[in-house]
Amino acid sequence: MSDWLEVLRKQVASSSQSRVAQELGVSKTMISQVLSGKYPAEPADLRRKVEGHYMDRTVECPVLGIIPIHECEAHQQRPFSATNPQRVRLYRACRAGCLHSKLEATAKAQRGAVQQSDTGLRPYQTDDQIAFCRRMAGDNDRKNVELLERELSRIATQYNLLLWQMQHKESK
Repeated sequence: MSDWLEVLRKQVASSSQSRVAQELGVSKTMISQVLSGKYPAEPADLRRKVEGHYMDRTVECPVLGIIPIHECEAHQQRPFSATNPQRVRLYRACRAGCLHSKLEATAKAQRGAVQQSDTGLRPYQTDDQIAFCRRMAGDNDRKNVELLERELSRIATQYNLLLWQMQHKESK
């Protein structure tokens, strides 16, 4: 049995199917069918909602930083709206090759305009990243260190990939 199903069962047992369904934004029928093994389709969407809501599974959003996986999917489903700059950045990031996006077809069409400059590289915004880490950590120094370590690891990965690409290009 999957861990997420066990977590779902415990949540239903501690409250009710109605309440859990409401929290996850799905129907009571779906919860009932999944728990009884009679759901006719793959419950991947429900699994991600349970993991995000109750199991603290997160992803690193290029716009918002670390967010629960179910929030990531909710942002992907939103239609374009220029109501505020962050919403525009989210819409573009979800369609511009974000690793967590399920919108690959659209991402390919807009990748160049959103992610790359004339040189094919995006400038690294150090001040923005430091401000983001401070904002996410609040007064928690340990959390700030964790966020900075994650960011440093991400930068190192990108740097090493660039080095590999340069060496590979020279060897041809």
